[in-house]
Amino acid sequence: MAGFPWTCAQCGADNDPAARRCGTCASLAPGRARARALWVLLTLMVVAGLAVGGVLLFAGRPRPAPAASGPFPEYTTPALPTTKTVVVTTAEDVAPPVTPSSTTAEKPCPEDAAHYLPGGQGTALLVAQTAKSLVTICRTPDGRIFYDGQARGQAASDDTHIMLPAEASGDGFVAVNGDYRYQVGGGRLVVSAGSDVLSDEELTTVG
Repeated sequence: MAGFPWTCAQCGADNDPAARRCGTCASLAPGRARARALWVLLTLMVVAGLAVGGVLLFAGRPRPAPAASGPFPEYTTPALPTTKTVVVTTAEDVAPPVTPSSTTAEKPCPEDAAHYLPGGQGTALLVAQTAKSLVTICRTPDGRIFYDGQARGQAASDDTHIMLPAEASGDGFVAVNGDYRYQVGGGRLVVSAGSDVLSDEELTTVG
């Protein structure tokens, strides 16, 4: 547009074609003024776009939870567990376990033998028999032990019966009558005189 006459928009003076400005107010030529206006408008649009984008981006972010306001909650002291009393027991406080008795009930001495006992009664320690004899070991209430032997299958009498003091010996009993010795034990009845064995019979428990 150089050399083309134009009128300044501000002061109305003619242009200066060599300087591309108005001669009086020195304002920019219309072409340059228009280009600057376009740059300003573009800059404003970019700034506006960035502002809108920032607003949209900020609006899309999750908002943090608002901080708690108001007075602090009252602190409550937790209840402590109740103290438990521990009872310590000693060996003396513990009752021993009950075990069944290994002994059997005491039986009275049979009537035929008890008839010859001092006092007429006692406890049967052994009632057994051989092929020929019935043997009873009885203990009186005062603790004495007696051997009673009678002929098997016959009523007790002075001829078929004998009662002798006895004593415990090993796993059995021994009764002595003069030179005669009656050994009861190990399932045997052994009758001896001195060093001679008169009889050795198997003894079977009765009852």
